[in-house]
Amino acid sequence: MKKTALALSALLGAACLLTACASGRAPEDFSFALTWNCYGVSSYDSATGKLVKTTDATHPEDYVTEYQLTAAERRQVWQLLRKLDADSYPDEYDTGLMSKPPCVLILTVRTAAGEKTIRALGEPFVDTARDEKGQAFLDACRAIEELLTGTEAWKALPDYEHYYA
Repeated sequence: MKKTALALSALLGAACLLTACASGRAPEDFSFALTWNCYGVSSYDSATGKLVKTTDATHPEDYVTEYQLTAAERRQVWQLLRKLDADSYPDEYDTGLMSKPPCVLILTVRTAAGEKTIRALGEPFVDTARDEKGQAFLDACRAIEELLTGTEAWKALPDYEHYYA
């Protein structure tokens, strides 16, 4: 009886996930985190809503706010990441280029099925990656970054104290 209940529960869970995927809706348990910028000073975690413009400031606490994605934004990010297929990437993805100062791009995707983190090595802020898979990763992360930096919550944070040339 227990085995039947577990099997039925797993089947229903898979059906719910497939329904969410087919409909374009994000599963309820979906969340993500993105870290970007020189030295990885900007970040967002949808599980907590923590949005960080920079950690490289005299008063870094002034550059932190909370932002919860709208349903439309959450769906947009889910569709980008579902199309990306994060599980098909290695944990460390080499873009083939290096930068000074070092730039960082770290994407974590979480669902009930597990968690996958991809860390881009090299220069993630180039316009063109060395292969199609790398370009898809850069494009997805850049689209999420643009969504976040376009919010009123981001714009309300103070301007950067330091810029990198």
